[in-house]
Amino acid sequence: MSDAPDPSNPSEPMLGRHVEVEEYGRLDVFDVDRPVRITFRTEELQALCPAVDGIQPDIYTAEIAYTAVSQAIESKSLKLWLTTFRERPIFAEHLVLELHDTIVALGPGLADVRVRLTQNVRGGIETIVEHPPPLT
Repeated sequence: MSDAPDPSNPSEPMLGRHVEVEEYGRLDVFDVDRPVRITFRTEELQALCPAVDGIQPDIYTAEIAYTAVSQAIESKSLKLWLTTFRERPIFAEHLVLELHDTIVALGPGLADVRVRLTQNVRGGIETIVEHPPPLT
């Protein structure tokens, strides 16, 4: 029997240990004492443009905000999860929904999840995609 962490076991947190590539798609959470608002921002989110043959990366600034009601997302697991999109052809309109829905699926310990993607300017056009849409 091996002493290595079991990547399929969600009780094995990623923080503080070497993480195998197979684990990159998992988000870890930890308990918080009372509600806090958390915003993650990164300029490192990439996916492949599904409308172009070959490798054409779409590069995003991503902002993920939520209220940690009783649990918070561990940032190392978030960063590793976001890297899983680098080789995936996906439109921004689908990516924003997948990011949002995956975080919401973590459960009631997280609330008011908002995701905003700003795609690097291409052809002189800046594209911003948000879910849920802002209230007007």
